[in-house]
Amino acid sequence: MNQQYINLITNLFSLSLVQLLYKFQVYPTECFHQKSAVGLTLWSLKQSILSEYVDKLIQQLQDLICILEGIEIQVKQDNKILTTCTINIVFNQENNEQFSQFDSDIQLKTLIYTLNQKLKTYKIDDKPKTFCVNFLTNGAETQNKAVQETLLQNWILIKESKKRETQLVNSLHMPNLDILVGLI
Repeated sequence: MNQQYINLITNLFSLSLVQLLYKFQVYPTECFHQKSAVGLTLWSLKQSILSEYVDKLIQQLQDLICILEGIEIQVKQDNKILTTCTINIVFNQENNEQFSQFDSDIQLKTLIYTLNQKLKTYKIDDKPKTFCVNFLTNGAETQNKAVQETLLQNWILIKESKKRETQLVNSLHMPNLDILVGLI
């Protein structure tokens, strides 16, 4: 799998997560600052324990990306899911050639812009909220001992029989937003 593709997915995950955390006020606004990325003004985390935690999630995502079918970011309030942002990862093996950084930036900008437009429609209250990240796998983690060790050390494993074989949970539901990322 090429590095540009991995960067696209990790950047999309990181930017989506931070926009959702800010919009739903999971953490105080003092934890965030604005920055410009891919031609958009976006929220970013200030250096903190939270930013270190998100950096660890991104590293684990990079380590596990070859077995992932999707990523879900959920925001919860009173144990009820308020929103879920789903990133479906589709690999087309027949068309796995390099794509330009410009193409990658355009795709990332379009996806983040769409997410931000959806987020503008939400009315948010001041009640406390939490978030969780679910890495949805293709089941191939059972074939690689190093991947198994990473999963067991860092994630809670939940077997799901309907759509995906395994769901990885590490403690947002965006109706009708299913982001499809891939070289198709």
